[in-house]
Amino acid sequence: MSAVVASGRPRGRRRSVITAAASVLALVLCSALTVTLLRALFPAPDGPGRQGLYATGAPLLNGDGDGGTPWTATLPQPGRQPPAELMRGALGCVPLFRWATAARAVPRGQVTLAYSVGASPSRPALVRGVRVVKGPAVPVPRGDDVGCAGWAQEERLAAITAARGKPVRPVRLSLDHPGTRQEAPLPVRAGGTATGLVTVTTTACACSWWLELDVEENGRQVTVRVDDDGRPFTLAPPTAPLSTSADREVFASRPLSRAFGDPQPPRAGVSVAAALVPTPDGWEAESDVPQDPAAAVGGEARLGGVACRRMYDSVVGAGGVPAGAHVLDLRISGPALVEGAVLDASVRLETVRLDAAQRYRYSCARAGVAPGSPVERPDIGRHLFPDTLHALGPFPSGSLKYDPSWRPERGVGLSMPLAVAEPFAFGKAGPDGRGAFGISAVIAPIRATYGMTVEVTVTLPTGERGEFTLTDHGRPFLLGPDRTELNPAHQQDHVEPFADPHARYQDKLPQDTP
Repeated sequence: MSAVVASGRPRGRRRSVITAAASVLALVLCSALTVTLLRALFPAPDGPGRQGLYATGAPLLNGDGDGGTPWTATLPQPGRQPPAELMRGALGCVPLFRWATAARAVPRGQVTLAYSVGASPSRPALVRGVRVVKGPAVPVPRGDDVGCAGWAQEERLAAITAARGKPVRPVRLSLDHPGTRQEAPLPVRAGGTATGLVTVTTTACACSWWLELDVEENGRQVTVRVDDDGRPFTLAPPTAPLSTSADREVFASRPLSRAFGDPQPPRAGVSVAAALVPTPDGWEAESDVPQDPAAAVGGEARLGGVACRRMYDSVVGAGGVPAGAHVLDLRISGPALVEGAVLDASVRLETVRLDAAQRYRYSCARAGVAPGSPVERPDIGRHLFPDTLHALGPFPSGSLKYDPSWRPERGVGLSMPLAVAEPFAFGKAGPDGRGAFGISAVIAPIRATYGMTVEVTVTLPTGERGEFTLTDHGRPFLLGPDRTELNPAHQQDHVEPFADPHARYQDKLPQDTP
């Protein structure tokens, strides 16, 4: 018996080893088959070290030109809201957009995506068409709504425009009709990359999604998936509007958050909005502490408007203040084609800070424009000078004249007229059925940094009145002086090395509405 037992143990061990090896082999084969199957069903972009055809995608902030809010999203966690420092008009929408995207906010109604296709070093490729694929449903997000109003365009869109040599409009796809292919020819040279744009919309779908590209490579047709680094993108139906019609008319991108009280309710059927906009050829900002905006600009920012915007955002985002001449853009929305309305508007000085010479100034000018050149805006006939509390413009707005004995600190609590009993008419109906009217003024501080609010009264022909006090998300608009009073050692000038004609946007500059 003992001999039998002794001889049986090695056999049992051999069987165990063989069984374990067979199990491991089966597991490896199943895993390999599973990976192969998943890659076939959901092909992921090649990594940086891969040499084959690949595609990647990233959402962009894009004003689509249809008069709607260019971007609205909902944060996934209830109770969460964006940092207060992102809710500054001077920063625009890009910092809020990037923060919300990193926080996995779910876009509402529509999202614009840039997809980049890379070809093998040995052969070119040609994108023929693109379709959106609807994935599993996702829960409707319940957190804070964030978004953007006004004219918004991220700098990466300017880069795409410059690369193509002409403006690029996104291909429009709908999750309400998924799978429909849109022609989108996009050649990709061997070893190179090319970028296309897609805007995906929905009215009812809270779901995940990705793109599929039909690509020709080496005489064969392949399908390439574009997703969010291996995960699907998400989109949910539109939410209640964050902005009013007037918010969407301003000539600057304005960050919005429902947690910060947007939008301001219309009164008497009228809504108003205001923004401070840098001049088109020069951007200035001041700071209490020295900064290094050149590092934020980067050597690759060689597009018109990109380097200057980065410099400006860098200084303001670190706690700085816009400076030099800016345009105050005031937009009013109301019943379309109504004539005989009357506008009263003024800029009230809330705070004055006089130590401009002790602060640090950073400026950036477009190529061919000397830093510190006087601002000339013949298209704008209204000018406000808070240092001497006088205004020039259409009568009777320009009735306050220059007083050489005036001191800036005496202006706190006083106002400069922007429009006095000025008749106007609302324009034709826009996409939302509302008419619009706007005026713009150049504000040029010289000796002090001012905090300002804008007080507006609109009287309709019916006698209804809407009264508004406009702020920068509950705080005064801040604007510093030009370089006249500065210590030269505190001044740092930048000039963009290249101005791309396709990236300029003179057609979107503020102008008085006739």
